[in-house]
Amino acid sequence: MKFPTLQRLNEESLRAAHRFPLSLLSSILATILLIYIVEKDSFTDNLPLLNLLMTFALGIPLFFSAEIFSEKIKLSFNKKILFWGLGIVALLLIYLSFPTDLSPGTTRAPYIRYVIYNLALHLTVSFVPFLEKGNLEGFWNYNKTLFIRFVLAVFFSQVISTGITMAFGALDLLFDVKMNPKTYTEIFILTYGIFNTWYFLAGIPKDFDKESSTGTYPKGLKIFTQFILIPLLLLYLAILYAYGAKIMFTWDWPRGIVTYLIIAISVLGIFTNLLLFPYQKEQEGGWIKGFYKAFYYLLIPLTALLFIAIWIRIEDYGLTVNRYIIVLMGIWLGLISLYFILGFKSIKTVPISLAVAMLLASFGPWGMFSWSERNQVRRLENILTESGILENSRIKNEVSWKKSSDSTLIASSKRELNTLPKDQLNEVNSIIHYLESYHGMEALFPWIAPETADYFESKDIIEPSHAQLMAETLGIKYLLPYNSYDSVGSDSNEYTEFSSIHSESVEVSGYDHLIRFVIYPSYERGEVEELRTGPDYSFTKPIAIDENLILTWKGKEINLQTAAFMESLTQKHGGGLHPSLPQESLTQLVKEDSLEIKVVYKKIGFNQVKDQKASYERLSGLVLIRKMGPSVP
Repeated sequence: MKFPTLQRLNEESLRAAHRFPLSLLSSILATILLIYIVEKDSFTDNLPLLNLLMTFALGIPLFFSAEIFSEKIKLSFNKKILFWGLGIVALLLIYLSFPTDLSPGTTRAPYIRYVIYNLALHLTVSFVPFLEKGNLEGFWNYNKTLFIRFVLAVFFSQVISTGITMAFGALDLLFDVKMNPKTYTEIFILTYGIFNTWYFLAGIPKDFDKESSTGTYPKGLKIFTQFILIPLLLLYLAILYAYGAKIMFTWDWPRGIVTYLIIAISVLGIFTNLLLFPYQKEQEGGWIKGFYKAFYYLLIPLTALLFIAIWIRIEDYGLTVNRYIIVLMGIWLGLISLYFILGFKSIKTVPISLAVAMLLASFGPWGMFSWSERNQVRRLENILTESGILENSRIKNEVSWKKSSDSTLIASSKRELNTLPKDQLNEVNSIIHYLESYHGMEALFPWIAPETADYFESKDIIEPSHAQLMAETLGIKYLLPYNSYDSVGSDSNEYTEFSSIHSESVEVSGYDHLIRFVIYPSYERGEVEELRTGPDYSFTKPIAIDENLILTWKGKEINLQTAAFMESLTQKHGGGLHPSLPQESLTQLVKEDSLEIKVVYKKIGFNQVKDQKASYERLSGLVLIRKMGPSVP
């Protein structure tokens, strides 16, 4: 093996920078931005930066594919610049499609589309220089080069990042040179973000016509495929076939997880077969050739099992984005299997067909978002119409709302005006949560009053969430995403929690004393942290929410009137989780003789058991005290 000289490495690096300038620039910008995010600890509170990071990352395969395609068709430099401009515009549009914050109404759809575009672009990288018919050996050899170069780039990147990290660790141990823990993360980011990309780009072949012959099958690749991939694949296939036999003998419906396993194993098998493509011409290894031909026959029963499993889920719970993708992959696997069984041999069909299918499924009325939304809305409409809640596409007993001064919504009438059987209540809440996460509530606006629809589109409404607002507008009981009616029924609890926005500070000026309290009524003192007593004060330990919290301050008992406050909170916000209430919503003012006491609750949690009093799980916050008149003994 001949190792490259430093001069050659330098020449290859400069050639890669000149050949793929925008891919490399995208990588550098993404790396710098990610290091900045790590330094500022702004992963969760700066969504536009994370959106920009993903956009830069998408630029790497986008401009790589554009460059390879322009080289293949021999575009002039001016036309290449036009290509670059179109790529920049595409990235800008993708960036603008992302939400700017995680406010109510933000859905996952833009990020799912991003993942689809990213996968489609990486598939495009594999076939873009071989769009013309034929030249299968050149296509295989080109992808072999990409695969080996990628593995080497990852290996060298890991060696470099590990070596530098160990060197810094040695400096710390031997010379007490303290390193910021973030430095080690940034070393990893720099190595994989810039070196890994640059090294990979430097090894991309330029003359694609020379790739027309595969030459000798790489020995290392042959060992990897023959003794690692194929045995693993046969093991997984045996497990799935055994599971299929179990279903036939026991007549037990297949579990949903089997669909993901079938897809993963099928993709692994197709990848293995792509690696085996030149092996068909080898004189040895007849059993491997037999496996290459038999694999697609083995996929047919598994694909049928996939469709049975996913059809059961769709019948029970309707079509969702995830189930649409599974159906799409099942159709693709079936068609690819038939393609090779019927004797067609173009391995380019695999990445091309998958990329086209994914892109077509990402938009339009036939796409995963439109189709799944229509299906779920239709299911919801059928349930509500049959139960009498919906009549002529309008809610009969609609709950109306009014906006309070603290940007929360208050029901203008009694909640839970309509009742549903527990199975239907579970299903309605499940559909509403799904719509909130993936599509938004716009499709349901024709059912509700225009002023209520305006609240869904308002960005300054803090409470309630869109799912809770829709469920309670329908007049039904709202369930948390991970709860079902069974989990809040007669034998178990329904948990409610109110907490303030973490970033809000408490104004303490003008007060003489500040007391922090944390009370866990369900636990004995000492099992968990519990701030309940101090030199001049103590708190009682209320169990039920209709009991008042009593503060004893310098020997004087003060009723903090928590029972009435909890009742008003529950009436105003309803049950469930309320994690970001404004501070004023959780603040009460109590006056006792010459004292003014301000209670600022940080977290209130309690369980409601049917036919029993709601009991506290946690009660925490601050008490601020100031003297208003004569001193208190």
